[in-house]
Amino acid sequence: MKRFTPLFITVLLLLTLAAFASDKNYDRLKKQIPLTHEKNLVVNVSYGNGFIQVDKTSSKNVFETEVVYRNSRPEIDYEVVGDEGRLRVSFEGKMSKSFRDNESINVRSFKKLYDNEFYLYLTPQLPMDLTLELGVVKGELNLGGLKISSLYLEIGVSQANINFDQPNPVSMRHCSIEGGVGKLQVRNLGNANIKDFIFQGGVGSYVLDFAGEYQQNTHAKIELGMGKLRLYLPEYIGTRIKLSKSFLSSCSINKVYKDGDNYYNDNWQKTPIQLDMEINAGIGKVDVIWVNKE
Repeated sequence: MKRFTPLFITVLLLLTLAAFASDKNYDRLKKQIPLTHEKNLVVNVSYGNGFIQVDKTSSKNVFETEVVYRNSRPEIDYEVVGDEGRLRVSFEGKMSKSFRDNESINVRSFKKLYDNEFYLYLTPQLPMDLTLELGVVKGELNLGGLKISSLYLEIGVSQANINFDQPNPVSMRHCSIEGGVGKLQVRNLGNANIKDFIFQGGVGSYVLDFAGEYQQNTHAKIELGMGKLRLYLPEYIGTRIKLSKSFLSSCSINKVYKDGDNYYNDNWQKTPIQLDMEINAGIGKVDVIWVNKE
């Protein structure tokens, strides 16, 4: 039988106490609010740094949230004014040095990559105006199936994925996404049921996927500062692209008819629903890939 020396036991005890003390540096906040008589919802989130996950809740709550934080306690306020529910989240903080893809995130074990982790689950039963102002974040935002009437999303430095994996039951009047520096992917925008879409990209690598089930005509305006943009566009509906670019930018588009700065696919003005797009490219590369329904 192997015997442990007193020195080994002492070192093991010190390491255990250090790990326990490190875990105690983290605090946790949980909150949920049940649905009452709300008819619509306004959500404003200001989140400085850390990991973020947004999804829909399966319960009869307006929202559910869990926050793990290290230094700054978040402010989570909810009130009902008339028939309108108003959720405001304000949360600042610092990100830890580890910012890697291959690490797991486990909120229960406190094996943290980040000083902050923010999980927000919203009701799919109420139409909502959603505003997300994010600083330095890594995250997963699954907005499919939510009744989003308007969306404003601003990200400073990101490594984030946004997905509309299910159709939006209501018309989204306006959708504005602004990406600063980093990597950003937005998938299945056709499911988002958007009337007017604006995207502004700063310095980074971006993917905009316009596949999905369209319910109305969509006008999209895309501005790219310096970086790479890959566009997945639906071949199965009429699509027009008006392209403005500098001599420092390049664009790859095939399977289209060209007329000046305008590019048309074969279905333009031949399908009930149309996608009309303007692209203004500064310094960088734009690649267009046509997709069909799966």
